[in-house]
Amino acid sequence: MEIYLDVMKEDDLGCVLKIEKECFSNPWNVKFFREELIHNTFAMYLTAKVDKMIVGYVGCWFKNHVKEIHVVNLAVKSLYRKKGIGTYLIEEIIDMAQNLKADYVTLEVRVTNKKAIKLYKELGFYEAGLTPDYYLDNKEDALLMKKELNKDD
Repeated sequence: MEIYLDVMKEDDLGCVLKIEKECFSNPWNVKFFREELIHNTFAMYLTAKVDKMIVGYVGCWFKNHVKEIHVVNLAVKSLYRKKGIGTYLIEEIIDMAQNLKADYVTLEVRVTNKKAIKLYKELGFYEAGLTPDYYLDNKEDALLMKKELNKDD
């Protein structure tokens, strides 16, 4: 299976929103995605396509003068999970962060999302903190995870 990476565009939002609703109990809406794509100059969103169909996406923010890349959203369509797409998207963010000489990549994940936590740990992230009541839908805590980069420079 060949995965094609692309920059997310407004035209992609129909597909993206379907995946968002499938994956999250408190999904982002079209207005939020549009704000991120059009007005947030510190944000970048990528889509993963298989056979020209969007099957996943990732979004990140460039923070602290690009010393930190913060992953704000990652989702993969259920039929395409366990095929390496989520790993591919996160690895692309890590590669980009290394090329930009960022110090680290961070993200939050629900403390109950054991599969995602396992994936992030396999990719070199470690648990860096806990944010109580982070998720609005059920007041679940978020685990802050961090991956340090460019230590050999």
